[in-house]
Amino acid sequence: MKKLFYTALIFVLITVTFTSCLTTKIDSNKESRSYKTINFTEESDFLRTEITYPSFEAYPDLSKMVKNTIFSNWENFKSYSDKEWNDLNEINSKNGKSSLPPFEYLVQTEVYNSSSKYISILINTYIFNGGAHGNTNLISYNYNIDTSKYDKITTVTGMDYNQLSDIVRKKLYDKLITKNPNLTTPTQESDLREMINTGAFPQAGNFQIFTVGKQTVTVYFEPYSVAPYSYGIQKVDLKIE
Repeated sequence: MKKLFYTALIFVLITVTFTSCLTTKIDSNKESRSYKTINFTEESDFLRTEITYPSFEAYPDLSKMVKNTIFSNWENFKSYSDKEWNDLNEINSKNGKSSLPPFEYLVQTEVYNSSSKYISILINTYIFNGGAHGNTNLISYNYNIDTSKYDKITTVTGMDYNQLSDIVRKKLYDKLITKNPNLTTPTQESDLREMINTGAFPQAGNFQIFTVGKQTVTVYFEPYSVAPYSYGIQKVDLKIE
């Protein structure tokens, strides 16, 4: 009887939902780019989860890569957050404080498929596990439909990392320093310039997050990468032929 009670309790505390819808179809080179948008939600005492991701019938390898990446990262966080949330609430209880709200794990994906050669997926994950604010993590996949491989930014643009860094840093200087009315002291400008130089230094790790459009490649930088958290995600567009 006790086992049945606990099973029913778990069912009440954790609610999981999967839904899907078909997006607008886009055809290129007579090959379908259509995909389903899958929505997954789960509610528990310690974690609220909302995940949205695409599923391509014509590109199962791409769909599998995106799904595995999202749910592997989520499972790792979920395993960690269960103990962390309960430990924090135990401390709060001893100190006479109220219980914490559930942590949050929110995933949104954007699909860019205007390029004749690439399908780009940008995975945006927002995680809140206490503190002043949450954290945003970005991952991108740029799938070459001709080769069924994932290309690096150097392959897509034809530029090396030194060339990319030079262009990107100049654009960030202009946007975040030259045209920034909120900078009021030389120290603020110096600190921001140092963040840009570090975050856009010519190495592969700084240029992993990008998407491919029809005539542009957009490079993304997470909060804290090239500017303070309050500046949000930074984007830099590069023209390509």
